[in-house]
Amino acid sequence: MDVPTIRPPALRLGDTIGIVAPAGPLQHKEAFHQGVATLERLGFRVRYDERIFQSRRYLAGDDVSRAEELMRYFEDPHIQGVLALRGGYGCARLLHLLDERRLRSHCKVFMGFSDLTTLHLLFCRHFGWITIHGPMASSPTLGNAESGIEEHLMSLWTDPEYRPMLSFPELETWREGTVEGQLTGGCLSLVVASLGTPYEIQTDGKVLFLEDLAEPPYRVDRMLTQLRLAGKLDALKGALLGSFHQCDPSEGGYTVEDILREMLDPLQVPILARFPAGHGSRNWPLPLAVRVRLDATRRRLEILEPAVRRQ
Repeated sequence: MDVPTIRPPALRLGDTIGIVAPAGPLQHKEAFHQGVATLERLGFRVRYDERIFQSRRYLAGDDVSRAEELMRYFEDPHIQGVLALRGGYGCARLLHLLDERRLRSHCKVFMGFSDLTTLHLLFCRHFGWITIHGPMASSPTLGNAESGIEEHLMSLWTDPEYRPMLSFPELETWREGTVEGQLTGGCLSLVVASLGTPYEIQTDGKVLFLEDLAEPPYRVDRMLTQLRLAGKLDALKGALLGSFHQCDPSEGGYTVEDILREMLDPLQVPILARFPAGHGSRNWPLPLAVRVRLDATRRRLEILEPAVRRQ
């Protein structure tokens, strides 16, 4: 059963954004400093602990430290927004360590993608929070100079009346139709990893957004098959497909698009593909747990409710 939706308070210029590292370790310090500079240029203060630079194998430090940092930043009244450092792997290892009683009453603007899909699903299913699937502090796409993207991000963060209609020349209609529903999803491999857990994705009556990186077509096939067998595709309203970057095979004469079409077309729901979000060179922020209108016929996505509320 879905819990009531909760919007975080809108950010204001001069607010503090805290950077947390719940997943993998920092790989490119220059990219991180560029991300900090971008946030400051947009008008925000930035706070982070030196702990985020820790590295333990493929993790940004030990599990307890990463979980405690995340909870502490949400609890801190001097931090108004929380941004992930990077993805990789590690968020799932924190779920049993997070004290939901400490988090529940501290809804804040939260953004990340990739492995952060795990936290998006937790926050949506257990708390009803609206969160944002988008670039992280060390993502090159955070400072993307593409026309309109920074204005879009700032409006998502700061404008409690912002309800954009998003359309791009590269969008493709794979199945026509118009539907409305709550937007959910994220990185396909992390969506599938949620199955059978207390944080399992809820898809009935919703618009499912999927993207991924460097997954060969047979693995995309396997993951979509698992979603189907788990009943997660039975009652979808529609599908929004983002970037499947580096997912095509080096040989074989077929593409990941062939697999996606083969697996999703029988659902007979509107499908809009090639949305510029995910691991590709463009990562337009998408609010999750908001109601959207997916118009695959006219190739556009309309956000029907704001991602933030007035302070």
